[in-house]
Amino acid sequence: MNVVNGIANFTHGGQPLALTLGFFDGVHRGHQQLLARLLEVARDMHARAAVLTFDSHPFRIVCPDRLPPMIMTLTRRIELIHELGIDTVIVQPFDEALCAVPARVFLHDILRKKLRADAIVFGYDTHFGRNREGDHELLRASAAQEGYRFVEVPPMTINGEVVSSTAIRRAIQQGEFARAALLLGRPWTIWTHVVEGCGVGRTMGFPTANLDVGYLVLPKSGIYASYVHLHGATYRGVMYVGTRPTFSTSQRVACEVYIMDFSGDLYDEWLHVEPVQFIRGDQMFPSTEALREQIARDVAQAAALLPFPREAHARHG
Repeated sequence: MNVVNGIANFTHGGQPLALTLGFFDGVHRGHQQLLARLLEVARDMHARAAVLTFDSHPFRIVCPDRLPPMIMTLTRRIELIHELGIDTVIVQPFDEALCAVPARVFLHDILRKKLRADAIVFGYDTHFGRNREGDHELLRASAAQEGYRFVEVPPMTINGEVVSSTAIRRAIQQGEFARAALLLGRPWTIWTHVVEGCGVGRTMGFPTANLDVGYLVLPKSGIYASYVHLHGATYRGVMYVGTRPTFSTSQRVACEVYIMDFSGDLYDEWLHVEPVQFIRGDQMFPSTEALREQIARDVAQAAALLPFPREAHARHG
């Protein structure tokens, strides 16, 4: 796995380079089609295949009020891109200076001069440079003039819907996990690490792992029958998303999971939590005992809903 921290640290090495550019949130089936085409081009040219991506979503700078929640972490994006066979991932910090670079300068000074791309493979909706002014028309004209190869990859559609990160986020938020999985090409999971919680679940006999989900997309508040993937094993679990109204007036959304038939300290572990089915909405209970009794019913219902044992997925995310 070759991860380059920033364009300035990229070393060409003399081998031809086939390059694509994008944020790749979800590394979904449309992204997979694009990366497969990049690999084909690289093989044809006996070239190295590389992806240029960013450490944060461009909207964080361009229009922060429209910044979407992420489908996955940067670490998971890089991991999945490598699993698809890409040699090199260049992770460039996206800041105001980069945002202000005109498209022609970005193309000629960065993609061509610094990275020395011999082939550029772009998805149908890829734009670059200041105000997203860099487009396929600019690339086609530049490629014809300078003699490098430019390849356009059309959108992927499934059941008449264009596969996109936006469509996947919408499916997740609506609890349509089967649709999200269809667009992703694998089950959607929350992949993040366990952080310290308040320990209330443990006092009720249902210890939960509290997940760090600050910038990740989540389904609506409620209880979900879920699988939990940990260290190559798969467990049944119950995931909670909500504001803990029985114990707090805070509007901060928490996400935690109770793992059946598991004991041990999970603090700072990384989990794949795969929600499968919505059980009920979030609600306030009159007492801790009433909540404990409901949790017991939730766990029993989740156990009945989830076939088990189940093999861990080779790829999920």
